[in-house]
Amino acid sequence: MNDDDRDGERVVRCPVEGCDAEKLARGIHLHILRSSDAAHGDQGEYPDGVTLDNLEEVGRESVDVDYPESRASESVSRRCPYCRQHFSGKNGVLIHLGQLAGRKNHPEGASELHEPEDFAVIRLDEDENVISVVKNAPVVYSGDPDEMNESDGKEAFATFSREQMDHLYRVISDAGVEDERVKTMLQRPYIDHRNRE
Repeated sequence: MNDDDRDGERVVRCPVEGCDAEKLARGIHLHILRSSDAAHGDQGEYPDGVTLDNLEEVGRESVDVDYPESRASESVSRRCPYCRQHFSGKNGVLIHLGQLAGRKNHPEGASELHEPEDFAVIRLDEDENVISVVKNAPVVYSGDPDEMNESDGKEAFATFSREQMDHLYRVISDAGVEDERVKTMLQRPYIDHRNRE
């Protein structure tokens, strides 16, 4: 066995009737899904009766795989500034922003617009519920900047301090709302769960 055989990847023929495309075995699935013609059918769908079992191998191709020796990654959870979902580190948020670019209130090119400091570092419990904000991030205005009123400065999108949240809860309670869930929702970022069992 020479190096090319050992390092090479299988090249297979597309199993769709009438298609003679030869692709790396690991890419044949995407070839079928992305092709749209009479044989492959609609893009994004598998033709009836097509299976990836027993693909015809037509050769091998040398593939250079260059894995990094180490990767700079974080062991913290960060929050998307647009949808408030949490992800593993800044790279997780950047991948998410790239996937949702231009959709679901995520602007086009958001992954290029942000620095890691723009993503709040949060603490999660064992059920992946946010229990506190470790390091806050600047609040992002996700609407159309042309529609902002002049009075909508930073103050309009500022976060509240714990004292302000306590005051807000007292005002709500004084108004007759006696719901413990309201207090929990308002004070959740400030509750220290480390001392709870």
